[in-house]
Amino acid sequence: MQTVITLTELAERWGKAPNSIRDMEAEGTLHRLPKMPGRSYSMAEVVQLESIGDAAKGLTAWERRQKDEEIAGLREEVTQLRQRLASIMVVAQGGAL
Repeated sequence: MQTVITLTELAERWGKAPNSIRDMEAEGTLHRLPKMPGRSYSMAEVVQLESIGDAAKGLTAWERRQKDEEIAGLREEVTQLRQRLASIMVVAQGGAL
């Protein structure tokens, strides 16, 4: 797992402008790694802040992972069903598989 994340990567991950990340740093919500070049942050702190955000939305980090896994499974099922439906449509139109 990645242990350090740059300002640009974090801004992209969170869908925020880099200035918003800098503001969080200035407020003391997020802490910059002092001995790293540029602006870098601890991935452990990032994940912790994300789990706090999930909890505020009513989901724990574990519940969020469970939901994400469920969604991935449902997407796979939809893909398989679409493929089966396409095959049925070919047969119904008189074609061969």
